Amino acid sequence: MGNRKPANILVVDDDDRVREFFVDALDCEELTVATARSGREALDHARRRRPDMVIMDVHLADGSGLETIDRLRQVAGDVPALVITGQGDVHTFAEASRRRPVELMTKPLDLGRLERVIRQELGRCEPYRRVRRQKDRLLRVARRIDRARREVKGRLDSTCADLTCAYRTLSGQLALQQTLIGYQSAMIAARNDDDVFATLFRTLALRSGAVFGIALVCDENACLKIIGRYGVPEPDGLSFCQRLADPVVDRLLVTPRIMLLDAGDEADAFDGSIRRHLPGLTVLGIPLIPNVGEMIGAAVLYRKGEQPFLDADLSLAEAIAFPTATAVRRND
Repeated sequence: MGNRKPANILVVDDDDRVREFFVDALDCEELTVATARSGREALDHARRRRPDMVIMDVHLADGSGLETIDRLRQVAGDVPALVITGQGDVHTFAEASRRRPVELMTKPLDLGRLERVIRQELGRCEPYRRVRRQKDRLLRVARRIDRARREVKGRLDSTCADLTCAYRTLSGQLALQQTLIGYQSAMIAARNDDDVFATLFRTLALRSGAVFGIALVCDENACLKIIGRYGVPEPDGLSFCQRLADPVVDRLLVTPRIMLLDAGDEADAFDGSIRRHLPGLTVLGIPLIPNVGEMIGAAVLYRKGEQPFLDADLSLAEAIAFPTATAVRRND
């Protein structure tokens, strides 16, 4: 058999001595011999490594060797089979012949004939084995390529998702920066506090939708007083605005930073006369601090219904709070 790759022979017999006989008899560089004591072991072996030829005893401890050939060929393809039996009756020969065996041999075995049959059959099958080996190599390469392709696609998908997220973040930051530049220009042009707060209200409304607002500025007694009300199509009444603003302003005085609250969830903090209006109403409080520790005003913005303030609104509020405070200070 020359320098061919060793052929895989599977010997299936429930007699330990027979299996040992085949291992010793077929021991050479051209063959690798594996053994199984039952049909179950033979099938397990064939699933792990396809045999090039099987030597099968007709009678096994767990069933018919001939039926095992049928099942083995379902698992490993049309494997050549050499059938051995200790019973040379006509029925056994007929059943074995239906499996198209390479040879049907009776015990005791003729070792010379056995080796000759194996060599002839493996020589005949070598071109097919070579094609099968090439096919197996191609399948392995194809699987590696497909695995690499999926990995690359996964990395590309992840990279695209990251880039999309980064693009959206940068776009949002750029849009916020452009809004802030326009807002600062408007603050410079504002002639009075009404211009300042009208611009603040309009900026929030254009950015994310309808919004109502209350503007408060410190009077000569350092008390925050409502100086303007805003809303579409018109502002709410002064009494409602005052009762809505009072608890928010109290919180801003204690903790002077931008805050967001759900008025419906915190209805107990508000005057009882307006509580029926609070479900679905969200409030955004913006303290106006031109210098550290100096709060000179506040804007209390609120939305009604299903349109709450978004994270983008909080970012915008943080960006415009200082230029708004600076413009109010300038107008004092």
